[in-house]
Amino acid sequence: MSYSLTVQDLFDKNHFQKAEILAGHDGVLNTIKWVHILESKEIGTFIKGNELILTTGIQLIQEKTLFEFVEQLIKKEAAALCIEFGEHIQYVPNNVIELANLHNFPILVFKVIVPFIEITQEIHSMLINQQYEMIKRLENYSQEINKLTLKITHYEHILMRLNKYLNINVAYIINGQQPMFIPNEKPHIYKHLKEQYEIKGSTKHFAKCEVNILEESYGEVCIFTENRTINEFELLVLDRTVTALSQYLLRSLYIEEKQNIHSRLLLESWLDGTVEDSVITSFLQEQSFHNLLNCSYFVLIDHIKNSKKQYDLNYYKLYSRNIFENKGFVLFLFEEKQRLIYVIADIYGYDIKHRIIDCIEKIRNFRKNNNYINLNVTTAVGQIINDYKLIHQSYETAQDTLLIRNNALQLSYFYEDLYLHQLVLQMQKNKAIMDLAKNYLKPLYEHDAKNNGNLIATLQVYLQCNCLKKETAEKLFIVRQTLYHRLSKIENLIGSDYMLPPKRLAVELMLLATQYNFQFTDSENLS
Repeated sequence: MSYSLTVQDLFDKNHFQKAEILAGHDGVLNTIKWVHILESKEIGTFIKGNELILTTGIQLIQEKTLFEFVEQLIKKEAAALCIEFGEHIQYVPNNVIELANLHNFPILVFKVIVPFIEITQEIHSMLINQQYEMIKRLENYSQEINKLTLKITHYEHILMRLNKYLNINVAYIINGQQPMFIPNEKPHIYKHLKEQYEIKGSTKHFAKCEVNILEESYGEVCIFTENRTINEFELLVLDRTVTALSQYLLRSLYIEEKQNIHSRLLLESWLDGTVEDSVITSFLQEQSFHNLLNCSYFVLIDHIKNSKKQYDLNYYKLYSRNIFENKGFVLFLFEEKQRLIYVIADIYGYDIKHRIIDCIEKIRNFRKNNNYINLNVTTAVGQIINDYKLIHQSYETAQDTLLIRNNALQLSYFYEDLYLHQLVLQMQKNKAIMDLAKNYLKPLYEHDAKNNGNLIATLQVYLQCNCLKKETAEKLFIVRQTLYHRLSKIENLIGSDYMLPPKRLAVELMLLATQYNFQFTDSENLS
């Protein structure tokens, strides 16, 4: 049942038995959504579209006025015009007929007096009854499709039911994958109708509805046909189907996330570098995404700091997966203690850092705007590698990057951007080097602590400014005499040879190594 009334259907009604169609014969399939009696030549905001207009033409006696009236109705996309011939209008001018024919706008005429009120009541009653039947049938379909989601083992059954119920072609497109067609024989028609839809912005033969999971697009379901116009009821059925599909996919992904134990063991071995090459190669070839053996890879770690509240992170992981997949990444994810570890393949192969940042920021906003607002997360990205067999290298560098960012959140997410800080971290891992740095700078730290001084900051800025006193004083917002006094104090405490080229580089590294403490969560007392 189409649940729509067309101009053609009017001729089956009692009052239209003697009606004659003068123009717009090709528009008899126009849908009527309401009836409006209009005796004013200015239609203004009265017409919203798809109305059947009834008029006796009181203000349309002039040929020019009638022409402009019909022109306005066409622009407003009215369904048709019915004119009662009589005292005011006895005929329709040729230029009006030509205009209506040009735009497939039906003009019907009554050569006898007809009761407009009875026509209006009859059609409105029919439209209201159709709407009631449509809502009733739609509700029955919704219950049926929701029950179906509890029985099936694959989402394809939902799409097959949509195809059978509407007798229409269905296409399902998951982001980053090839479309699924039901029946699997109309891809060329789909491509043609979709191109028309995208060019024109809309079409009567193609409709789509976005599949959203956790507020993000997961794909879309399309219905298309060349044989008829897609009506309002079919659009509502599509919407209800997509809602049921989204719920089924979310439930399936949630269960999959909780049960993914085998993959976790394999991923742990992959990160440790202990898995055999043939095992991981087979694992990647089994995935639904193509070309995973020739992608760039990296490891991303989300470190979740202790929180009083216990969080179910499965929905958070699902959202993260969806965000990365929408940006052209394939994600392997598992949870370990207070960390989420992502092994990520880049299937797009361009502008990778920009896309990673975009994903991280979207996930961060998701935490702010949802139930994870109090979740304290630090993110670190390891080295981007071109061989999946070397993923352990990206994992090791991601862990080092995490150590750095845990104590300096303002720094970049990426290992590649932190070479100097990575060097400092390696220094901190060596006790002998750190003892040397602490002992050398100890007099300056002790002086600053006792006198609330700024010798460490002064030395650091002085070296950064290539020992130019004017620039150093300006950057520290002090007069040059104060700078001279501080530099003299520094020389008295650590000697004047810190300016010599070999020692100067070492002093800069020692300042960084003692100021940041990447190796430990809590800063160590340097005094």
